Amino acid sequence: MMKKTIYLLLLCLLFATASFAQNAKALAEAERYFSVKSYDAALPKFLEAIQAGEKDPTVHYKTGVCYEKSPELSEQIKAIPYFEYAIKNGKGWPTTLYYELGSIYLKDENLQKAIESFTKFRELSNKADKKAMAQADDAIQTCHNAVALMSVPRNFKVNYFNSPLVNTKYTEYNPIVSADESAMAYTALRPNTGKTRTGDKFIEEIYISYNDHGSWSEPKVIPIAHDYNVGTAGMSPDGQKMIIFMGGSTDPGGLYQITKTGDLWGKPSLLTPNLNTPKYLESTASITPDGKTIYFASDRLGGLGGLDIYKTTLQANGTWSNPVNMGAPINSKANEDAPFIHPDQKTLFFTSDGHNSMGGRDIFVSKLIDKTWSAPENMGYPVNTTANDNYFTLIADGTRAYFSSDRKGGQGGQDIYYMDLPAESANIPLTMIKGKILNAETGKPMPTKLYVIDNKTDKKLDFVYDPDPETGNYLVILPPATDYDIVIESEGFLPYTLNVNIPNQSYFYELYQMINLKTIKQFDVVVGQEVQVKNAFYDTDQEVKSNLRKTHEAKLVQTGNVDVYDMMLDLMASGDKDGITYLTDLIQMKDPIEDVNFNEKENSRIEVATRTYYYDESDESKFEQKKVDGKTIFSLPTFVFNEEAKKTKEQVNKKSNFDKAALTKAAKIYFDAGKSDLKAQYNPQLDAILAELKKSPDLGVEILGFASAEGTEELNRELSNKRAIAILDYFNHKGIVRRRIVAKGYGATKDVATTKEEGRRVEVRVVDLNEEETKK
Repeated sequence: MMKKTIYLLLLCLLFATASFAQNAKALAEAERYFSVKSYDAALPKFLEAIQAGEKDPTVHYKTGVCYEKSPELSEQIKAIPYFEYAIKNGKGWPTTLYYELGSIYLKDENLQKAIESFTKFRELSNKADKKAMAQADDAIQTCHNAVALMSVPRNFKVNYFNSPLVNTKYTEYNPIVSADESAMAYTALRPNTGKTRTGDKFIEEIYISYNDHGSWSEPKVIPIAHDYNVGTAGMSPDGQKMIIFMGGSTDPGGLYQITKTGDLWGKPSLLTPNLNTPKYLESTASITPDGKTIYFASDRLGGLGGLDIYKTTLQANGTWSNPVNMGAPINSKANEDAPFIHPDQKTLFFTSDGHNSMGGRDIFVSKLIDKTWSAPENMGYPVNTTANDNYFTLIADGTRAYFSSDRKGGQGGQDIYYMDLPAESANIPLTMIKGKILNAETGKPMPTKLYVIDNKTDKKLDFVYDPDPETGNYLVILPPATDYDIVIESEGFLPYTLNVNIPNQSYFYELYQMINLKTIKQFDVVVGQEVQVKNAFYDTDQEVKSNLRKTHEAKLVQTGNVDVYDMMLDLMASGDKDGITYLTDLIQMKDPIEDVNFNEKENSRIEVATRTYYYDESDESKFEQKKVDGKTIFSLPTFVFNEEAKKTKEQVNKKSNFDKAALTKAAKIYFDAGKSDLKAQYNPQLDAILAELKKSPDLGVEILGFASAEGTEELNRELSNKRAIAILDYFNHKGIVRRRIVAKGYGATKDVATTKEEGRRVEVRVVDLNEEETKK
């Protein structure tokens, strides 16, 4: 029995010695990693020692430091029990430990303990150390801010962007979204696969996803040839231009621009010549819809502290002004970053770790009132938390916002979130025109520029828009109670002006527009162009408000913010047929420009206006001169939609007023073989027709050109056209404008019984122009 007891004691001693040796080895390795600040390698070794029974407060303190140094908030919070153990069981800690513990309590939203810890830090610090005192006071005030804001939550519903294709265990941040929510780009920090750069464990790349009826597509990398990190910085409201950040080996980083054509993004170019600085950081930017003002963040000299928000404006001579610091109350001694100017140009969102932040970086909003920016207002809880909440962007109608945060509950690092705003805060009085310009003959877009001119500011240029050359789509955002001219320049057509009068509405609505351009030819000669505008513009009445609300509700259903399955079960159980129909409509509802039915016969909401421009009626004296972008554009007379729509409707029912006997007037003009010269012997017949035309503006002349069948088809068509043009010129030179001439070329006659002489003819007759119009 004694031998067995001794054996067990020796065995326990052996295990204890081995355990001690193993523990000592783990601690030695942990200390070695810790000394070179390799905290991720030191942490598991410290934990191994603690699990083996290590009680030393210093080991627990260093374990807490390892957790604290993690980039993940969920890991940082794990430092709390180890710091608490160290404080309880050890002595002589630096006073900064209480500040560090308070910061982690704050991130964990344990506000009372955070205040206690920060207060302890202040008590133990040297009162003569003004920096420490200010640091403590700021931290305590931040906690009180958090208590106040969290005690009165805002009526915002914050949603995690629940897509494994977007949010991952890595970092995703700075979502930038087009005004119509059709595209979202963001910056992602991903492990380096070695395909792009060597030496970096992680690299930043830009991803983009497109919104198809509420379903976001798989994000794709936008390939940008660059040796260093790139990231999102801002997006134009129409989603056609993106502002990106690019860093360098010696340059902290600046702002550049890329432009979209179809599905492809071009190479980066400077955003403006005088915006970036060689030694300082320009991080993020936002451009107004009119393209005249850029707000951006920089830490250049002359700021109030850290990053500040600046702005530069487009001057009358086409150059950009020197950037101006926005000063107080926007900027503070802390960092202000990620400005986002809403399309209303009166609401500025930005990120700051100053002002009345409730911890980390918070999102603030300021309003432009009487040319002065209001004191920034904290967006409050749950938009902001005690973690980092930043990079805020709001879509044009004010119903939804996107931002990134490293708050608790994410998958890793920063993640992307969005929130739905209540109707009362989302009622932004803006008009968003989503349109498409096509060549009516080909059904395809053509290179086009849109020059928007504010008629209330002496024809001053507002912005030049470039519709997507692959789709013809454009997006223009206009404020209420404003009269605009849009000068449209499309390849192959003369410039023309479309007037848009925006009513003084008190809420947001979307207007859809389709423009079709067609050349007018007379015997293969272009003599004018037809502009047809179809508007799905809705009256600003309560019915439309209901439709818009339905559109917004559809977004909630289609993106999963409403549990459709449970809702449908409830409706079925209650026998609510109207509710079931309404919910089904929401699920299926679509509103992008491609899905608008512009067939006016099928969609009663469509208004149509057509204007035909004949160039012989538009000599230079009749052209309108537009001062645009430093040059003069000669535009065809302004197309006022309401006026032209009224004329288009009236034309359908217009009754002609003339003696019907005039329609019997006709003539046949014969030509010599291979010739197109008009013989003087036919002048009296043509003058007789001319006399009838002068009696009534409702009368026109139809010219039908023929040729005999001797030559090739192409030669015959060309010859018949020349003969018809000779007759056309005769009337045109006598004062009959081309608008009153109906031209038709038939080429060689197909009637084998027709003589060669009969084939070489042009038929002329008087026609009813109103009747001809209805045939189109």
